[in-house]
Amino acid sequence: MSQIKVKNFGPIKSGFAENNGFIDIRKITVFIGNQGTGKSSIAKLISTLSWLEKQLYRRNLEIKYVTNYNRFVKTYCNYHNLKNYFLPETEIKYVGNAFYFSFEDGKLNIDPMTSSLFNIMCIGNNIHKGYKEYIVPKIMYVPAERNFFSVVKEAEKVKGLPQSLSTFFEELERSQQELSESLTLPVGDVKLEFDKINSSLNILGQDYKLNISESSSGFQSFIPLFLVSRNIALSIGQNKDSSQNELSGEEQQRLKIEIERILSNDNLSEEVKKAALEVLSSKYKNECFLNIVEEIEQNLFPKSQKDVLYKLLEFANLTEGNTLILTTHSPYIINYLTLAIKGYQVLQKILDLPNSNLLKEQLENIVPQVSCVSDEDSVVYELTETGEIIKLSTYEGLPTDENYLNSFLAETNNLFDNLLEIEEQI
Repeated sequence: MSQIKVKNFGPIKSGFAENNGFIDIRKITVFIGNQGTGKSSIAKLISTLSWLEKQLYRRNLEIKYVTNYNRFVKTYCNYHNLKNYFLPETEIKYVGNAFYFSFEDGKLNIDPMTSSLFNIMCIGNNIHKGYKEYIVPKIMYVPAERNFFSVVKEAEKVKGLPQSLSTFFEELERSQQELSESLTLPVGDVKLEFDKINSSLNILGQDYKLNISESSSGFQSFIPLFLVSRNIALSIGQNKDSSQNELSGEEQQRLKIEIERILSNDNLSEEVKKAALEVLSSKYKNECFLNIVEEIEQNLFPKSQKDVLYKLLEFANLTEGNTLILTTHSPYIINYLTLAIKGYQVLQKILDLPNSNLLKEQLENIVPQVSCVSDEDSVVYELTETGEIIKLSTYEGLPTDENYLNSFLAETNNLFDNLLEIEEQI
């Protein structure tokens, strides 16, 4: 489990008050809050630092190169347009499983996460004792502007696109090309096909066929998210060789040199060479999926929000080490996540019962078993307009109803009661 501490960064001021400021990045991590409170900011920071950790682990980058202020802030953080969020008082600390990042007083320090460093940090900073061996992630940031590619032809040729949006398009294009047959969508009782001749995505209903640009806004936002998430999750889960094809020319050359160095070393036995090559292979192969999704609910009806969330939870459950990070304004997402957590608790209780199959069928009608998640693997953080980060309290492992999003549903009821009181005076 990774952790991050953020203070005085854009709209985030005091940050998290507990655990010396460190929040857990669990298997399922959700950020809620009003516009402009920093939900996307912290999600983008996690994306950036996770990517840097991966590049340092693979030795595609050197620590001295990354720690240069202008390079870190104006190049790497500006990938997500974050450079203007840095203040003189900005403090960022990220505890990964391979490296520890500390940005303070305008300086970035990076240290390899050795066992001795981890033990020191556990004592001094209340670091979660979930440190384990680094698993190389495939990192995907799904931006809120994803529907842009559904409505604009040859959108990749538009000048001035944000870098993160261009990267997402590359993954979307790969996912489309690898779609060999029609795919049933979890929303709308329709299928999706990719027309390779015309390079277009089409939605197939019982008696109609539409290009995605002609479909509803919900489909235009959901399909790119679903297609990319599904393709990456399955490719990693099935250990396809396609994960090796993502290596750049420079990475391929470096891998080739390292392989030749191992094979040509006469001091190594064949058994040692084989073990070294296996370690090298895992170093250059993506072993898990870090899926970061902005505004999962975008343009979707509540039931569709549930179906999309449960699919993303299913993808997160496919491979050990997978992580799903969401930003949302929707109270329905929190409520459906609560059902998925409760579903997991119920599933654990019925596994060994004589009538477990019947009970599993009943559970499946509420929450798919493949989408159930443990409360220990899930966490919801609320970002406030005053710059705080608050961990949503739980009751018996379930997120409480007393949260920012549900408060507005309650406010509607209160306002309606007020209208009734006025009406009674007429």
